[in-house]
Amino acid sequence: MKQYILNLLIALKAEHLKKKGTGIYYTSIIIGAFSPILYFSFQLFSDNKAEAGMPYNYYTTFIYDVITPFAFFLFPMIIIIHASKMTQLDHKNGGWQLMETQPLQKFSIYFSKYIVLLISNLLSITSLFGFSFLCAFVLKNMIEIPETANFSVEFYNLSNLFVRTFIASLFVTALQYFLSVLISSFIWSLLIGFFSLLATSFLTSFNLIPDWYPYGILNKISDYKEGSDIGNYLLYTEAIGLVLSIFFLTTGFYWYKNKSFIRAFVKPYSKIIASLSFVLIFMVIGYFILKPKQYKPLEATILCGKIESLSKFKNGYLIHPTISDTIASFKIINNEFKLKTDKSIPLDGYKIVVDNSFPIDVIMASKDSIYVSIEYFNNKVETKYTGTRLAENQYKLDKNFDWSYISYYLEQNELIDKPNDFFDELYKEWEKRYKKANSFKTRDNFIPKKDFINREMKLVCIEYLNYLNSYLDKRKAMFPKDETELSKNILEIKSKIKLDEESLISNESYLEYLKHELCKNDSRDIDSKLKEIENITKLKSSNFKNRLLYSNLKTNLEEATSSLERNELISNYSNFITDEKLKENLINQFKIYERLGRGNEARQIQAKDLNGNLVEISKFKGKFVAIDVWATWCGPCKYESPYFEKIAIKYKKENIVFLGLSSDKDAKKWYLDAKNKSKSVAHLRLENAILFSKDFNVNSIPRFILIDPDWKIYNSNMPRPSDSAFEIIIRKALGLKELE
Repeated sequence: MKQYILNLLIALKAEHLKKKGTGIYYTSIIIGAFSPILYFSFQLFSDNKAEAGMPYNYYTTFIYDVITPFAFFLFPMIIIIHASKMTQLDHKNGGWQLMETQPLQKFSIYFSKYIVLLISNLLSITSLFGFSFLCAFVLKNMIEIPETANFSVEFYNLSNLFVRTFIASLFVTALQYFLSVLISSFIWSLLIGFFSLLATSFLTSFNLIPDWYPYGILNKISDYKEGSDIGNYLLYTEAIGLVLSIFFLTTGFYWYKNKSFIRAFVKPYSKIIASLSFVLIFMVIGYFILKPKQYKPLEATILCGKIESLSKFKNGYLIHPTISDTIASFKIINNEFKLKTDKSIPLDGYKIVVDNSFPIDVIMASKDSIYVSIEYFNNKVETKYTGTRLAENQYKLDKNFDWSYISYYLEQNELIDKPNDFFDELYKEWEKRYKKANSFKTRDNFIPKKDFINREMKLVCIEYLNYLNSYLDKRKAMFPKDETELSKNILEIKSKIKLDEESLISNESYLEYLKHELCKNDSRDIDSKLKEIENITKLKSSNFKNRLLYSNLKTNLEEATSSLERNELISNYSNFITDEKLKENLINQFKIYERLGRGNEARQIQAKDLNGNLVEISKFKGKFVAIDVWATWCGPCKYESPYFEKIAIKYKKENIVFLGLSSDKDAKKWYLDAKNKSKSVAHLRLENAILFSKDFNVNSIPRFILIDPDWKIYNSNMPRPSDSAFEIIIRKALGLKELE
C-alpha cells in the first residue's frame, strides 16, 4: 500500500508539471467566478426594488441564485473540456505507451490524472463560493437590502451544498475521463460529452431523464439546493452518482491496464465470472439506492407542527374541504401544536386554519403522521411538510399539467364529425397522462402511497371523461339525429370511475362529471341546479349522498335571491340528509343566510379609523354603505382594490359611502397600506374580525357587502368590483338608470 501511495504521489507531481501552460486550474477558477460576478453586475445595475418578504439569509440566498447556471451548464462543460484535454496530452505521439516504460505503476498513471481533474473541480466550486461571498459582501454595501435579510454564515447548509456539488461531479468526471482515455480522438470525446450535456435539457423537458443520468445528478443540485427533506446528508441521486463513479473508474482502469475489453474482462475465461460478479454487486447496490420508498400507516392520526412568526397564535382548526365542517380543533402553545385524533379521516385535501388568520392546505388521511413547518412573515406564508404524506403534499405543489390536444380540439370544434378519430386521440392522450400520474417521487426517493396514486389516476380519468361529455354535447347539438357509439377504449376509461367516489367529493372536476352523469337522461325543462339536487336525492342512502346533497344545498342557499327560495330548498330537500350533524349544519347555514337576506337588520360593526379612534359603522346610517372586506396579505383583495376605488370615485357625489374594512391584525401594516389608497374610500380596521366573520358569514376575502340607508342588508355577498354586475347593483340601489 505504501508503495502504491508513493507511486501515486510521484505520478501526481509529474501530472502537475505536464499541465503547466494548459491553464486547467486557472480556467476552473474563472468558470467558478463567472456566475457570481455576472449576478453581481446584474443586481448592481438592476432597478428592482427590495421588498420585505420572508426572512432569509443573504449569503446563502446569493449562492443559491448563482449555483443554478453553474451546476446546469458551466461546471459540467469545464469537466468535459478538462477531461478531454488532460488525456489528449498523452494520446499524442503514443504518450500513454511511453509512460508505461517509466518506473511507475499503471494504477498511479491512471488515477493521478483523475485526481488532477478532481482538484480542478474543487477549485471551481471553491471559486464559486468564494467569489459569491465577496460579491455579496460588496453588493450589500451598494444597494438596498430588505430588512428581513440576515447576514450570518450558515456553515452547515453551505458546507453541505459544497460537498454535495463535489460528489455530484464525481460521476460526470469519471464517465468523461473513461471516454477520453478509451477514445484517442480529442474531438470525439468532446462531442460525446457535449451531446450528453445538451441532451439533458431535452430529456428534462419531456420528463425522461433517469435518476442515474450523470448530468441530471448535477442538475438536481440546482433544483434541490436545500438538500434532503428528511435530514439525509446526500440525496439518493448523489449516492447513486458516487457508486457509478467508482464503477466507471474501476472499469476504465482495468480496460486501460489490459489494453482491450477482451483481455480486461473475458480472457482468460475465469475473468468472466469475476466481471459478472463485479457488475452484479453494483447492480444490487444501485437497485437498493434507486428503489422508491413509501411510508407505512401508523396506529393513530397525528398532525403537529410549528409556526415561525412574529405573531403569537392560540387556536387551530382542521377543516373538511367539502362541507367546511371543523373535524378537530387544537391549541397552539408557543406557536407549536399537536393534534391526535381517532376520527375517521378519508384521504383528501384538508385545510388547517390558524386563528382565522390564514389557511394551510394539507393532504392527509387516517393513520397518518404529518409535521407542518409554517413560516408567516409580512403576510406571506410558506409551508414545508414531512411525515407519512411527504410525497403527496409535494405532488400537490409540484404537479404540472401538460398541454392538451383534446382540449384544443374541443375549443376549435374539430373532429365533431369524426367520433372514432376523436375517441382514438382522447384515449392516447389519456393513457399517457394516466401512466404519468404514477411517476412522481421526492428528492429523497419517496413515492406517494397507493391510495393517493389511485386517486390521482381517477382524477386523470375524470378530466378526460369531462372532455368526452363536452364532445358528446357538442356532437348532439350538431348532429341531433345521430347516435354516437362509444369505443371499447372509452368504455374502459368510464369503467374506472364510479358515481359514489367519496374520496373525490371535494374535487370540482369530479362534481362536474357526477352532475352530468346524474342528469344526462333527465330532459325536464326545470332549473339545472334543482335538477341536480333532485337526482342526488335519488341516490341510495350513504355518507357520500349526505355530503354531496349537503354541499349542493349549501351552495344553492348561498346563491338564492329570496327567502321563499331558501325556505323551499330546506323544506323540500333537507330531510333527504340522514346525517343529523350535517342536517343541523345546513339548518344553521339557512338561518345565517336568512338573517343576511335583503331587508334584515345589519349587525353593528366596530372598527378603528386611521387615527386609532373606535367608531361604529352605523354612523353612516342615512347613506348606502358599500363595504370592501380585505387584508394586506390577500392577493385577490389587492387585485380588486383599484376597481373598488374607481367606482368609489365615480359615485362619490351620490348617497353612498365606500368603505375599506380591513381584517388585519397588524395595525402598522394596515396603516401604511391604507394611507396610500384613494381618499374616496374611507378606511377602517376591524376591532373584532372573528365576531364580524360570524355576524356576516365571511369565510373568505375579498368580500363585498352593501347596506342600505336604514342600516338593513341590501346585498350581503356582492359580486366583485371587477365584475360589471357590481356596478349594476350599485346603480339599481341608488335608483340610477341602467348603464347603456
